[in-house]
Amino acid sequence: MNEPTKSSPVKWIVLILGALALICLVATVGAASFYFGRASASSELAADGMVETVVETVEVTRQVEVTVVQTAVPPPTPTAIQLEVTIEQPPEPTPQPDATPAETAVPLENVDNLDLDLFYEVWNIIQQQYDGQLPPKEDLLYAIVGSSVETLDDPYTRFVEPDVAARFREDMGGSVEGIGAFVRETEDGFVEIVRPIDGQPADLVGLQAGDLIIGVDGESVVGQTIDEVLLKVRGPQGSVVTLTVLRDGEEELDFTVTRTRFEIPIIESQMVTDDIGYVHLTEFNANAEEKTLEAIQDLLGQGAQSLIFDLRDNPGGFLDQSIGVADLFLADGVVLFERNNQGLEETFTAEAGDEAEDIPIVVLINAASASASEIVAGALRDNGRAALIGETTFGKGSVQQLHTLSDGSELRVTIARWYTPANVSISDAGITPDIEVVSPDDFTLGGEGDTQLQRAIEYLQNGQ
Repeated sequence: MNEPTKSSPVKWIVLILGALALICLVATVGAASFYFGRASASSELAADGMVETVVETVEVTRQVEVTVVQTAVPPPTPTAIQLEVTIEQPPEPTPQPDATPAETAVPLENVDNLDLDLFYEVWNIIQQQYDGQLPPKEDLLYAIVGSSVETLDDPYTRFVEPDVAARFREDMGGSVEGIGAFVRETEDGFVEIVRPIDGQPADLVGLQAGDLIIGVDGESVVGQTIDEVLLKVRGPQGSVVTLTVLRDGEEELDFTVTRTRFEIPIIESQMVTDDIGYVHLTEFNANAEEKTLEAIQDLLGQGAQSLIFDLRDNPGGFLDQSIGVADLFLADGVVLFERNNQGLEETFTAEAGDEAEDIPIVVLINAASASASEIVAGALRDNGRAALIGETTFGKGSVQQLHTLSDGSELRVTIARWYTPANVSISDAGITPDIEVVSPDDFTLGGEGDTQLQRAIEYLQNGQ
């Protein structure tokens, strides 16, 4: 399963409050968004809209058939920066580790002969002398495994505990159970409501953008990770959760919310002029290609002669969805190259036959556009199909293989790198826009004060 993950300067984790799958997540990314909810479909991408200060990469999983051409691609130039994007490989090429019996596992020279006497010596002393409660065996095991993986010094190769892995798999599915709100992690470590989803429980009880969640069911969550808070807020349809929030930095308020099932609103569209349509895709979940196509068809039906495709604050998602979305705008051409140091050389291409292959397009990007978003932006730019407006993207171009382990936990291992059609690695450097427009300090994507959107409209109207 392949996916581009993104870690950008803005931690965008799209999760739905309530009962998620690179890319990726995955490692900490500059811009990601979270939904509080419990989704009902398959894995991540890795994961990956709303504005945040930290991004968790969302992993892209290859789920559908895409055109793969084995080809000898010239190696990247010596100056190309290796980019890391979480991309999950499909299960066909390599067996999942949980399918390999321990007795047939490949010997590991640096692990098989590992002397664990020191470990037992330490914990024997702790067990005898520690004045406190010892951790459950599972917590100790996960700490050992997680810490050992961290010695690789690769933020995208990581071990994910079962509860968090389940959320990643769920959130990329589309249909979720939760309170219905977009949230983010602030620079101060609080979980902030970016906006309640219209008509959903969080909105109906009066939760507002800017509310900081400081308690769940009477228990303080200050200082807890966003994953810990999400797992407490989630729950099945019909169950109740009480949130204590800090509003305007002063007033503490309690809200009792009954969780429900709803569709994740990953796409927003509207006509911004009489002949320009606007599509905002917040993440590449399992329904991204389908929902994007529906939005395009609706706008074309309303008379759109050109389109603005907004990938700002989009942390990524499934690899197959990023390829499918790019293909909606491409009649042919390369979408991306994927290769590794073990001889992998794959080229993913677009095929003709979609309705938006000739319509003029502008793509909006920012520092929170990562992973799958960068695949689409790079493909459309390098194929001459779109001008990019906004800010330099996050920059993540490594590929991770996702392994679901026997207890439901996950192991994500960097196995390859991806490159744009111009054979460029965007790692760390990101994708630079054709027209740079800095984001205003305080604005809503697609709303008043969105100077990047206004510049895109001007470009489509004037051609410059």
